[in-house]
Amino acid sequence: MPSGFQQNSNQLAPSFYRVVWAASTGTYPTTDTNDNGGITPSSADSFAKADLPTTLAKGKARSRGNMRFRNVVNRISGLADCQIVDIEIGSETNGDAQATSLAFTVKFDRDAGVVGACTALNGSATGADGSTSVTTVALAVKDQFVRGFRDATTANVRVYDGTASEDRQMPITVAAPDTAVDIWADTTVTLIDGTELITTDNSGAAE
Repeated sequence: MPSGFQQNSNQLAPSFYRVVWAASTGTYPTTDTNDNGGITPSSADSFAKADLPTTLAKGKARSRGNMRFRNVVNRISGLADCQIVDIEIGSETNGDAQATSLAFTVKFDRDAGVVGACTALNGSATGADGSTSVTTVALAVKDQFVRGFRDATTANVRVYDGTASEDRQMPITVAAPDTAVDIWADTTVTLIDGTELITTDNSGAAE
């Protein structure tokens, strides 16, 4: 091996996990209550003027969806240092539309401790659905996605009031939009690429 190159456990070994949620099991409310708004990374600022939320209720829904996405990111980033990339949103044609699907990729530079971190955060190895044992990184990411989607939180956020055509700062509360079992069923997480560190065992190495 050329001078200056080493293989050891301190090297970065990036892994990429694709998270896909598609609303199909159960229901995701669209009426103006704390459980509506679905989940979305898009705030009102993401839309052109002609596509902004048309009412205060629709603006609140958008803020709730945005808060849920932030809750998910906070949950997943609590497992290990990571990046959220390559986000795709389904059916979000304007500021009034509630997304029916969401996909994004989580990049971990090191994912070796993710399962243990998930168990420590939850106080149990049982997933959010109440029955699955979280034994892989993909399941840990899925578990924290579902829990973040359902986290009940309140924050003082900016809301676009389409009726008055202005932004407002107000407290918004999000409640769980569906059961953990339903959201779990609607979510898949797959390892799409990963780098495995080479050990001292060179069997199977390219000749």
